[in-house]
Amino acid sequence: MTIDPREYRATIGLFATGVTVITADDGKQVRGMTANSLTSVSLEPLLLLVCVDRKARMAPVISAATHFAVNILRTDQEAIARHFAGRLQPDLEILFTELAGAPVLHDSLATLVCRRDRILDGGDHVIVLGQVVALRRAPEGEPLLYFAGSYRQLAEPSPTLAAAD
Repeated sequence: MTIDPREYRATIGLFATGVTVITADDGKQVRGMTANSLTSVSLEPLLLLVCVDRKARMAPVISAATHFAVNILRTDQEAIARHFAGRLQPDLEILFTELAGAPVLHDSLATLVCRRDRILDGGDHVIVLGQVVALRRAPEGEPLLYFAGSYRQLAEPSPTLAAAD
């Protein structure tokens, strides 16, 4: 059976994910990239992975960086997601700070900083495995989601379901 890559992409897009911006500094430049390919891999040691297209400008930066950050976006950060997905938002002010050796977005829902552990072959992508060395969470907020090619938000629970709890 031959599967059309566009049909695959449309089908896998039905898996709802959170939205992140991966940030890294290779000593020459700070770069960010919107990504929803994030997976927690291990609790001992703390490992996660992100996937980066080999053709992306982020690929050589994250490959050269010793640390990278995963910034989990809030619902009001859709413009940031679009900006780092290549749809530049000229009036958007992007504020970076530093956490444990990595540039991080100033005000995300949560941030995980990783020491780059290894890079694995993933076909037209590289799989970047990182050991989590620092994290921070906002005291409140809701995540920005991605589903079927669109940014989304969590719906409020229906009163019927909430009453059943």
